[in-house]
Amino acid sequence: MNPDPAWVISQRFPGLIFWFGRSTRSWWAVVRVPAGWRLVEAADTDQLTRAVLEART
Repeated sequence: MNPDPAWVISQRFPGLIFWFGRSTRSWWAVVRVPAGWRLVEAADTDQLTRAVLEART
């Protein structure tokens, strides 16, 4: 049985603000970056992980 995707992303990034958009069918996160905040979107939690890591660098 696969774990809940929301649980997986919360374990990868404790304190991250993220959600699944029912209308957009996408995963979203608000990421703290040196210049402030950035909104990222992804099709699944693996892509969201990559987007969060890319936004932080």
